[in-house]
Amino acid sequence: MNNMEFYRGMSFWATDDEELSPPLTDLTIQKAEKELGFKLPHSYIELLKEKNGGALSYPSFFIGQDKQRTSMDYINGIDFEGVEQGIGILKSAEWTKKQGLPEGLIVLWTDIHTWIVLDYRNKIENPSVVYFYEDYSSEDGQWKSVEIAPDFDTFLSELFRGSTLNPKDLKASYGRKKE
Repeated sequence: MNNMEFYRGMSFWATDDEELSPPLTDLTIQKAEKELGFKLPHSYIELLKEKNGGALSYPSFFIGQDKQRTSMDYINGIDFEGVEQGIGILKSAEWTKKQGLPEGLIVLWTDIHTWIVLDYRNKIENPSVVYFYEDYSSEDGQWKSVEIAPDFDTFLSELFRGSTLNPKDLKASYGRKKE
């Protein structure tokens, strides 16, 4: 048994996080979709209406066949006012171009070396969610990618919080000094 709790539609956003972007309106969403050239997933929009980007209560998910645990601590929102400061998904094309990533990606989260994106390559709606990472084993440091989920709703259902360790497997002396 582990202590993982999966996201099931409630308490997506961390409650102790400050609001960085202004609240969304339907007009703001339409304007953003027009500027981006893509239809954003309905569930993503609904989450942004609750809070326009920020820290997550369910930051973890698994990627790849070996089910490597990965985390993202926030999701970008839509912020026309913050574009000059480099805030929000409207900076996606600029960010990805600068890093040599493909066109057609909307950045949900990045630490510059890894990226979690909505992948709109070859489509204008219902994007997959993809994890891009730098391949340090290649000489040219090319980007590699792994699909996390075929769509945003599936991605949401795979988010979790808590430990993947079984507390019974931990040694009682872990972290304690021996006397």
